[in-house]
Amino acid sequence: MSDIDISYGGQAVIGGVLIQSPKGWSLGIRDKDDNLHRYYEPRIPLVRRNKFWAAPFIRGFGALIDSMYVGFKAITLSEKIYSKFEDEEESLLSKVVTYAVLIAVLLLFIAGPRLLVEMINYAQIGTGIIEGLFRGVIVIIYIYLIGRTKDAQELFEYHGAEHMTIASYEDKQSLEFDSVTNYPKEHIRCGTSFLFLIVFISLLTLPFIPNLNIVMTTITRLLHVVIVSMISYEVLKFNFKNSDSIIAKIFATPGIWTQKITTKNPSKEQIEVAILSMANCIAHSENTDKFNEILANTNEVKIG
Repeated sequence: MSDIDISYGGQAVIGGVLIQSPKGWSLGIRDKDDNLHRYYEPRIPLVRRNKFWAAPFIRGFGALIDSMYVGFKAITLSEKIYSKFEDEEESLLSKVVTYAVLIAVLLLFIAGPRLLVEMINYAQIGTGIIEGLFRGVIVIIYIYLIGRTKDAQELFEYHGAEHMTIASYEDKQSLEFDSVTNYPKEHIRCGTSFLFLIVFISLLTLPFIPNLNIVMTTITRLLHVVIVSMISYEVLKFNFKNSDSIIAKIFATPGIWTQKITTKNPSKEQIEVAILSMANCIAHSENTDKFNEILANTNEVKIG
């Protein structure tokens, strides 16, 4: 953790790493011609804006909104930086198709398992358990199949670099390459753990949701995901504060196991990009110049 108690998180993006703090988010990108770029955007997360969003359980939904908003914006911008803003702008039709496919996949994940088990003549509790298991299987298969592609392999490598860099700074206040490489590519605060918790808590709670028609099934499952995300966030916060407790380890271990799939050992160049993104975020969030040497000789991207 930093000297002024700022917690950092992040994710892999196209050609680099996103690092986020309670004051804003940063990108470190290596473009297709091997040039390094950095970007920073101030932004206060919803959970820190007022008491409503900071309230227990509500903050879980706020964190989910923040994660989706910043993550989508960062991936879109990283792709432009990686391609050096040379690609043609995506057409309106292409955007509509992309969003339609995304919505279809989400609906398949949320409501699909229930619609499948409707064909099985089990009691409510039985169908709820089977639905939860189906949902977990869908997630694992999806992650595995995506991970087989070349682009995903690179993302997973940057994902590992992000974890290692954050861990080094939290533990040793160091962004030296030799220090970063001493840390594992798995991290307890990873979003993969959050995803696992959503699946796991869904498995525990789905048996209590009654069997309904197709329309009501979709509606109740959407609401259920929101509620489960709230509960999962509180469990994660408990894990962070009580990482040495048996309960925290029980909930955290499966998420760490899943990260064996979603993180890969990064290259020296990928770690360099993660260090750049981290240094850029620290410089703006903590108003410090101690990592200016890392930021030197990199291109600062400015939008607007």
